[in-house]
Amino acid sequence: MQGGMAVSVRYWVSTDRPVGFPDLEGVDEFRNELASEYAALVRGRPAGAGGPVHMLVQVISGIPWIHVLQLIHDGVAYDLVKEGSRSFILRPFISAYRKLRDRNQNKPIDLAQLQIDFEDFQLIIREVASDTITDYLGVILQSLAKHYPRLVRPNGESPAEIHVPVFEDPDPKRSCRFRETARVDETIRGKAPKDYVAYWGLV
Repeated sequence: MQGGMAVSVRYWVSTDRPVGFPDLEGVDEFRNELASEYAALVRGRPAGAGGPVHMLVQVISGIPWIHVLQLIHDGVAYDLVKEGSRSFILRPFISAYRKLRDRNQNKPIDLAQLQIDFEDFQLIIREVASDTITDYLGVILQSLAKHYPRLVRPNGESPAEIHVPVFEDPDPKRSCRFRETARVDETIRGKAPKDYVAYWGLV
């Protein structure tokens, strides 16, 4: 197990069979790969017919983000961070996920959200285009490391949560200027990977 890291993977398979639904091809191998590297939970459920397989992933690492930030600044690969007995190692998850995705071309997988819980704050990344999170994760984390000092208040208070990305709502009747996108009936169009480093939401 990688320095006490845990990974939870939940997904919804589009099907009209609520019992005995056809699961993802290679999901047992995916589950075993994760279990060899992390404390891992992989659980699928049936959803309404039509559309891609929606996947939500939560990664828990006991390493503080402030140390990850410093190591990234020092040139350590973003997905292979170690500090003593603790680690933030994403490479095995990303590799296993891509294998699973490639084996299911007939049942597209959509990594809708990746939540990373560090010791000192929570990072929530939501997709802006189908299955782009893993491809742009390095860009996101390196950009976050670069700009993080600007996110700390003058009194030293740092963010408890960072939401990547948020969008400016063009609706004249909007309830707030910036927001996350909705799962359904979204009015914001033209989302692209560059939006991952445009606007972030802080708590």
